[in-house]
Amino acid sequence: MAVCWVQAGSCGQETSIDATRTSGSKVAVAFTTTCSHVEAMAEELKELDVGSELSQSAVETRTYAVAARHLCRSSCIVPAATLKVMEVTAGTFRAAPCSIEFLQDAI
Repeated sequence: MAVCWVQAGSCGQETSIDATRTSGSKVAVAFTTTCSHVEAMAEELKELDVGSELSQSAVETRTYAVAARHLCRSSCIVPAATLKVMEVTAGTFRAAPCSIEFLQDAI
C-alpha cells in the first residue's frame, strides 16, 4: 500500500491518493479530496491495470483518459500523482519525493 498527498497549487485543492495492490497486475486507488473535479474522476477511476498503464504513452493511459473527462484543467498534477502512487504500490519504482516549485526570479 502507498499513500500520496497532492497540494495542487493556486487552486488550493488537496488530494490524498491511497493505492492498494489487489492482484499481481491490478492496483485499487481511492481518493480523498477537496476538489469536486477529482471527486468525479474518482467515481470512474477505482482500479488500474499496472501493465497497461505503464506500457502506454501518458495520453493513452486510462488515468489520463478519465482525467480528461473530469478535471477542470489539463495541467492538474493529480493524474501524474495517481500514476506515481500506482508504480510504488506495484513495486515498479521506489517511493521518492516529487515536487513542482516555482522559484522567484528564476527566469
